[in-house]
Amino acid sequence: MAMAMVIVAGGAMTGCKGSAQLPVKGTMESAQAVGNAPQAVLDVMKHVNLDDSYETLMEDKDHGIAVYSLLKCSDEVSSEGYGMVVANGDVKTALPNLRHGRMPRASYDAATGDLWIIGSDVEGTGVNVERPYLLRMGDDGYASIVTSIAPYDMQQALCKSLTYSIDGQDITFYSEGNKLSTVTNHIEDMGGFMDDAIYIGEQISYITDGKLTVQVTPGVNFVVGKILHYDDMPTITATVTMQDDGGFTLDDFKVATDE
Repeated sequence: MAMAMVIVAGGAMTGCKGSAQLPVKGTMESAQAVGNAPQAVLDVMKHVNLDDSYETLMEDKDHGIAVYSLLKCSDEVSSEGYGMVVANGDVKTALPNLRHGRMPRASYDAATGDLWIIGSDVEGTGVNVERPYLLRMGDDGYASIVTSIAPYDMQQALCKSLTYSIDGQDITFYSEGNKLSTVTNHIEDMGGFMDDAIYIGEQISYITDGKLTVQVTPGVNFVVGKILHYDDMPTITATVTMQDDGGFTLDDFKVATDE
């Protein structure tokens, strides 16, 4: 599935913006429809056979829940990143149209019955755009997708919360007006910052560890070139709380550390 990643040059070079807070911009211009699995994936998953074509992502032996991703349809045919299976005891739910991508994860919370699967909508050099799926088991034992968060929707929610200011080469990030972090740009051969200097949308990922956490790394837009640069940039996290209507809220913004 393709997703447009467009960087719009916001104006002339600016050497110093002072302390004014500016909104971050988004690379995704609109919501993208979820793609469908290739026919080969649909065919092979009509009858689930958990052989070496699948990779085990998660296995909760205490509660009999396991999640598998389809790696290949055959030795000659790739799954192209599509196809998941949820095993609930002996009941297996095939999810051929769920795109797992290269680094899928899954976690199960027995207390709430929430099963989170983290797949990827877009991957590439410098780009990793993930999508979380919330699944639950029905009375018949089969799993179904309750909701997911589209990358564009998450981007837009983050754009409403995150701002920045530039003073010389120092870039300060804020959430809801509260300072998160100041970093110093060390790139000297790109001609300076554009007026719309900070974008998000190319790097959005998630952590599930008892709660859902989104991670976003902003990129810098310079006068020279039309790609974002991530050197020196922080990774900002926020707790995601799902709402009954399928929406979500963000709070507890922080800057991720290496600890």
